Amino acid sequence: MFAMVVGSCAFFFLGLLKPAAGPDWMWAGGREDVIRGLYLRPNGSFRRYGRAALFLTWLAGSAALASLWALG
Repeated sequence: MFAMVVGSCAFFFLGLLKPAAGPDWMWAGGREDVIRGLYLRPNGSFRRYGRAALFLTWLAGSAALASLWALG
């Protein structure tokens, strides 16, 4: 399970660094995914603040999970 989490994080950051490849694999709905549209343009490039917003979303989600783990 640890290797799966590490691999998912590695591919997530790879997608952040190379958005021209089209990170469609991250979204369940592919190019038509509603949440994907908040961060990315239809051609796969990030919106103006999309990269920062995606990173902050990841950071907030990680902090929420860490706080749940610490309280449990």
